[in-house]
Amino acid sequence: MILTAGVVYIAYTTVFQPVFTKNPLPRTASHVSEERKKVGKDEVLIPDEDTTSTSDAVNSTKDVQIKLLELRRKEVLLRSRLILGSEDSTYLVLDLINNLAVLELKGIPLHECHIQHVTISNSIKMYPADALLNWMSEPFALRNVDATIPKISFIEKIAPKDTLEANKMVTEPKEAKLGDVFLVLDFERNLRLIISQSEQPDLEGEKIISNLRQKFNKIEISRSIMALTKFNREPVKPQIEIIIPKMDATILYKSLPLNPRMILKM
Repeated sequence: MILTAGVVYIAYTTVFQPVFTKNPLPRTASHVSEERKKVGKDEVLIPDEDTTSTSDAVNSTKDVQIKLLELRRKEVLLRSRLILGSEDSTYLVLDLINNLAVLELKGIPLHECHIQHVTISNSIKMYPADALLNWMSEPFALRNVDATIPKISFIEKIAPKDTLEANKMVTEPKEAKLGDVFLVLDFERNLRLIISQSEQPDLEGEKIISNLRQKFNKIEISRSIMALTKFNREPVKPQIEIIIPKMDATILYKSLPLNPRMILKM
């Protein structure tokens, strides 16, 4: 019984507990304005006691905090747009507040798609707003991508040898099949974005998607086994999974550059 209890305790603390607890989010070199640094806690949170009751003071404090948070969120978004606006490259804006994924160039929307479903991991949900804003204060740069569809597709056509052979070629080559989409994008600052199509894949697509999912599941299982042997598990990777129509997912993936950047709004 003691041995069993020990094994259960080790498995819980090294494998299961990290999944349900918050892990450190990588910090960025956020540019905090001097005005914000000068504003102390007492200056913002304590109203005038001579004119405001205690209950009104509490409500006023909450209102100030909400407004301040919203202003900081807008500041983070504008700063990221300013950084990418100076570059001649398309980028992705993932707006989880309005459930939109937008392909932009210099602040101009090129393609917009509605996110049908979003899943955000606990390692993101459980963190306070200040930590998340610092984490999102700069655009995310892509580090690695695994996809079930090619980045660039082409149609192979063999040129005819002469006019007679050309006249016999009455049919044009068929367009390449639009494969089922499943994308795993790993960005800097330990962020993983998974994009799935909303449509049911065919048998071939389902097999390819299943193989890709199993690849990442095996990695997590391997990390858990290593955790049991070393009594230490690596922090869980913050993960966001979105579901969008197949055509939109294909357009986003094929239209973005090889090393795209992303603005996260949440």
